Amino acid sequence: MNFVPRKEEELNTFEIFPKGEYDFTVVKADDGVSKVGNPMIKLALDIYAPNGKKSRVFDYLLESLAYKLKHFCDTVGLSQEYESGIIVSDMCINRTGRCTIGIQHDKTGEYSDKNVVRDYCKAEKEIDDINSEELPF
Repeated sequence: MNFVPRKEEELNTFEIFPKGEYDFTVVKADDGVSKVGNPMIKLALDIYAPNGKKSRVFDYLLESLAYKLKHFCDTVGLSQEYESGIIVSDMCINRTGRCTIGIQHDKTGEYSDKNVVRDYCKAEKEIDDINSEELPF
């Protein structure tokens, strides 16, 4: 295994972003199977704060979380693929969009708190297009 060695102070620089909406890029995606045997896509997202900081957040797309799967596809431009009922990990890599981030607190004290994706947000252009279509003039 090759890796970049880090000093102790570099290991403790993990920052939790506040709850809110952030831009993201999918930097890695893998097809997988959940603990109960359902197909899923494992995502690694780079989340970008307005101040220029970046954080890595992991998420999982599953049919059982239908709202999140659909919203992800709508956000990153995979709506047609969603409608076909087939999404694979290769389709997700390098896709960008916005998502809502929350904080998952560890109640056991065994793990650090971490950011999690609560949902994916529709692109502004799509929202503007929908709103303009609803106007009576």
